[in-house]
Amino acid sequence: MSLSNRDKIAGKISYDEKTSSSLQILLKNISSVNRAVELNTVLRESVEVVQNVMNAEASSLMLLDENTDELIISMPTGPVRKEVKGKRIKKDEGIAGWVVKKGKPFYSNDVTESDLFDGDIAEDFTSENIICVPLRDSHKKVIGVLQAINRRDSDFTDQDIPVFEALADHVALAIERTKELQEAQNKIEERDLMLTEVHHRLKNNLSTITALIELELPDIEDQTAKETLQKTMARIKSMTEVHDFLYNNKPGNEIRLKLYVERLSDKIANILSHASQDVKIKVKADDVSLDTDRAMSCGLLLNELLVNCYKHAFSNEIENPRIIIELREINNETIEFKVSDNGTGIGEDFSITESGSIGGWLIDVLIRRLEANIDIQRGDGTTFLIRFDK
Repeated sequence: MSLSNRDKIAGKISYDEKTSSSLQILLKNISSVNRAVELNTVLRESVEVVQNVMNAEASSLMLLDENTDELIISMPTGPVRKEVKGKRIKKDEGIAGWVVKKGKPFYSNDVTESDLFDGDIAEDFTSENIICVPLRDSHKKVIGVLQAINRRDSDFTDQDIPVFEALADHVALAIERTKELQEAQNKIEERDLMLTEVHHRLKNNLSTITALIELELPDIEDQTAKETLQKTMARIKSMTEVHDFLYNNKPGNEIRLKLYVERLSDKIANILSHASQDVKIKVKADDVSLDTDRAMSCGLLLNELLVNCYKHAFSNEIENPRIIIELREINNETIEFKVSDNGTGIGEDFSITESGSIGGWLIDVLIRRLEANIDIQRGDGTTFLIRFDK
């Protein structure tokens, strides 16, 4: 393509009064582009700023499709914007194609006489003058074209180029920023979807294991073996509940401990209860939320304490056996977790770390994981009082 003597390519341009005035208009209008966080908003705000700054009847922002080597009119303004939006221009054709190929700004005040002009793309708009500048990303790669057009006698000058280029720099960086944000958001959504799927599959696998154990229980005559399997089922249920919460909520969210404890205590009671004892469980809980790791630790801890109550606290002589679970948040700093029963009580020489049972070992591990303190209170039954920082 050749250039006629009416075509202008910017060289070294001095700033004059017009340039200064246009820059002031640019500074007043550019904030809307810089604030935008979605690509369509950036494009829309950008072409509106072009119209204001360049005093143009119409404007357009064309983005380069690297797969097809075409420029797409992504966001036009003006009287024929509906007709031209989405139209494609080959990268090596027309004024916009020349700007992309050469990486230089261009303007003409008699566009019909330009050798580069391929004609108007809309029948109802006859272009008189035009100004185009390339859009470059942070790596100086041309990603599109910013264009302003008039069909009236309103000439562009050399002094319009630096203003339009300054605007194009802002717009290109805003486009790049929003694309990076969208890409990051897409990756986060994909990761969250994968995590949710993993939690869902794990929850189903755990449920399958407990179902298989339940099928085997009726055929086991050894009471010790049966109790061991029941405790194993209860532990699995504790973990399953957490994954159920994760599946029904967004991954990474905190778990409402009150609801978790209520649901978990019901399920554990169903596993451990038997016909000779009707143990009532009551939950008194503040609306406390914890991260998933510590919530699971609390669930496993509750499981072991309830197993201990069912196994050791109640004899046939205990009337109206009951367990009270209390959960409190103190001064927004400390979580207090208490499990009490009205059973026969445990001996003064009882120690969790020296109990010799897997349950006692597990309680000790969970207490350490929560960085908690545990206090065993004896009296009318037994109370396990656990405190840890929120």
